[in-house]
Amino acid sequence: QWINSDQALECLKAIKERTENQLRDFSLLFNPTLPHSIVTKQYRYKILLVGKTGCGKTSVVRALMGKEFSTLNSQPTLGIQTTNIYWPVRVNQSTKPVFMFRLDFWDVGHTSSTRFDYIDKDSVDSLDMIIFVVSAADREGFNELPRLIEEKQNQCSPSRRFVSLVFITKFDQYPVLTENDANEFQARYNISVYLLSNAYSTMRLATGYLNLISEKLYRRDLELTGQVSTY
Repeated sequence: QWINSDQALECLKAIKERTENQLRDFSLLFNPTLPHSIVTKQYRYKILLVGKTGCGKTSVVRALMGKEFSTLNSQPTLGIQTTNIYWPVRVNQSTKPVFMFRLDFWDVGHTSSTRFDYIDKDSVDSLDMIIFVVSAADREGFNELPRLIEEKQNQCSPSRRFVSLVFITKFDQYPVLTENDANEFQARYNISVYLLSNAYSTMRLATGYLNLISEKLYRRDLELTGQVSTY
């Protein structure tokens, strides 16, 4: 519940849009300006979104910023689109400072990645997390997920383990997939699966997912360094 504290609210003021309750995209050149009274330690993570054209990758990023989550009449992503989101995290240890996670989301256009080999190589370099995105109306794409996950694992360096998540979008638009499909996949492959509807997002929804993403990245770091989580 730290995210609702006065200290967290001061951090959120620095990373939100001034006129709307949404997170800013800081691009590559800007950093949030935090109050001097708040001591933070920054960590940077690279997160790749993988999925077919039109599955909702760009809309997932918008939802994580508290913006409108809509996959209707969307245009395919050309090349690589990056979105840099800052998110404050407080671990339940009194000796730890506030962590400011910089989450660099890479939304790679499916057509571009299949046409140009270097785009695939650049996108998996120094990777921390992959979010596999599939439409609830695409049974074929869902069935291909295990092969796609294995393919990305083979492309990445074996010395740098990444976190895998699956987001199923458009769950309120005549879905072919069911919650049972998602539960069975999660149990069989030990990969967390989340269902997203095509609706307006809110910062409350975004907060839940960003906390979840941050926790999984932090736990991955603890495992890589041989530390044990104490919270």
